[in-house]
Amino acid sequence: MKITSFISALILCVSLNAQKLDKQKHYYLSAIGFWNVENLYDTLNDQWKNDEDFTPAGSNAWNGSRYWTKIDHMAEVISKMATDVTPDGVAVLGLCEIENKSVVEDLVKNKQIKSRNYQVVHIEGPDARGVDPSFIYNPNYFKVTKSVSYHVPVVTDTAHKTRDILVVSGNFYGDNVTFLVNHWPSRRGGEMASRPNRNAAAKVARRITDSVIALNPNNKVVIMGDLNDDPTNVCVKDVIGTYGEYTKPEKGKYFNPMEKPFKDGTGTLAWQDSWNLFDQIILNEPWVNGNFNTWQYYNVRIFNKPFLRSDFGNFKGYPFRTYSGSSYTGGYSDHFPVFILIAKENPKK
Repeated sequence: MKITSFISALILCVSLNAQKLDKQKHYYLSAIGFWNVENLYDTLNDQWKNDEDFTPAGSNAWNGSRYWTKIDHMAEVISKMATDVTPDGVAVLGLCEIENKSVVEDLVKNKQIKSRNYQVVHIEGPDARGVDPSFIYNPNYFKVTKSVSYHVPVVTDTAHKTRDILVVSGNFYGDNVTFLVNHWPSRRGGEMASRPNRNAAAKVARRITDSVIALNPNNKVVIMGDLNDDPTNVCVKDVIGTYGEYTKPEKGKYFNPMEKPFKDGTGTLAWQDSWNLFDQIILNEPWVNGNFNTWQYYNVRIFNKPFLRSDFGNFKGYPFRTYSGSSYTGGYSDHFPVFILIAKENPKK
């Protein structure tokens, strides 16, 4: 593996909720991201999925031109994420609202990111709409050793099927890391009425992470995804068990770097002039113990560059989405991507 090393003076401009780096030392830097890409479907009708709207004859008139524009837009975003800090951009990226492995393979072959040689992990799940979490990774940084998926129950409607949790384990340039890619049940029917479903998803995620840590307390864990709740909601704050300030760790709980930006009024999606931060990356204790001999959390970013924002009408400033209702707008997604920066001391410098 070969990655780039920087002196900390080049990155001290990044300060939001960040661990401190020694100005006299050199560090490897990398990025871990997540993005809800808003319905990445192919144009074919799959008889086992409710994907009829995303076909040329469907209500969204989803055709080859629109599909390849969507792929180009996604690749453009991924090509730019974190490149102000590391020329390799995001080393791993969780995705959700993905129809199948084929569409992700089209994405990683796009000329804008092809040189990174991203590899794909995707497991088909039971979701009625046929969309699942997915995972891409740069093999120069991460080597996969295992990938599995875990069922999430919908307790308010046991006949309804929702997205599995995708779990990918491996070695991230010297550290054992397990990634959980989540897309928890929606707020359909209201936040309170649907809360038991997200609480159930959170219990599954926490059970998985507890099992990983029981085998090796030094194993790093990343819970990422569209949780359909904010960092201060019950399923995150209480069921997962999180805290928002890395300098004030709470025993048995996980650090959520998204909590502070949310409290400061920043979000990843908007509805009726209100911002939510559903897209989160949550970390266990080994990421924030200050030991830069291993990879450590450094900073958090919401990638909300101007080209990703709508610049007209009632949705000005909102994420520039692909569809507004059934009207094609030709944008990127109804969510902004997020990523964390991580750092590791380079002892050879």
